[in-house]
Amino acid sequence: MINIKSYQLQDVPVLEVVEATDEQQPLPLVVFYHGWQSNKELVLTQARKLAHQRLRVVLPDAMNHGNRHQPVSRIPSFTFWNSIQGNLAEFDLIIAHYEQAHLILNHQIGVGGYSMGGMTTGALLTHHPEIKAATIIMGTPNLNAYAQLVRQHATKHHIYFPSDLGLLTSWLDHYDLNLQPETINHRPVLFWHGTDDERIPYAQSRNFFDRVHTAPYAEQVAFITGYQAKHLVKIPLMDKIANFFDYYLN
Repeated sequence: MINIKSYQLQDVPVLEVVEATDEQQPLPLVVFYHGWQSNKELVLTQARKLAHQRLRVVLPDAMNHGNRHQPVSRIPSFTFWNSIQGNLAEFDLIIAHYEQAHLILNHQIGVGGYSMGGMTTGALLTHHPEIKAATIIMGTPNLNAYAQLVRQHATKHHIYFPSDLGLLTSWLDHYDLNLQPETINHRPVLFWHGTDDERIPYAQSRNFFDRVHTAPYAEQVAFITGYQAKHLVKIPLMDKIANFFDYYLN
């Protein structure tokens, strides 16, 4: 039986998903992030599949989402980037909580996410060598390319955005995996992206993979193309993600 526990970790509403018989045992830990305008409950199916592999799964609500819902700023992408930045700021809090409780087996930590959560994952890889395996699902590793796309869209449609938005979000440079791919550092990373994704361009992920996959530091990076797939995760992909973390963390 799978146990789902809801709790508050300082400001962060969290679901912990784990096999009931393993709840008090040290296990590999997977932190899994939801997408834009989604919430932690909507990734429970993925979490259950991970928990069946004897992994402890933590699902946080990002800032401005779920139990922390706030109105979205009319400045294009401003709330979006704020939400990712919050995920980055709160990651250490989550890991420290489970380390202090001695519930992480052999320091085995995985991170994954869908869409915005995938972008969070790529950003975390740049600064957290303790992450042992990661999945970036329909989320671009090229944060600056996506930011530029949003700005171009706003200009084309005469939507106001501040002229110094690039400066206001300059932290992206420090967390953009595309600018520092060597921080992958031989770790297993799984990308999945649909060719017909209508929200985050397939080419941003694919171009990154094509550029880095022959480098020694990217020897364990894999890319799965969802042919004619849109911005949607289906059950067979969830199974692949669960099998990936099982293989590399157990």
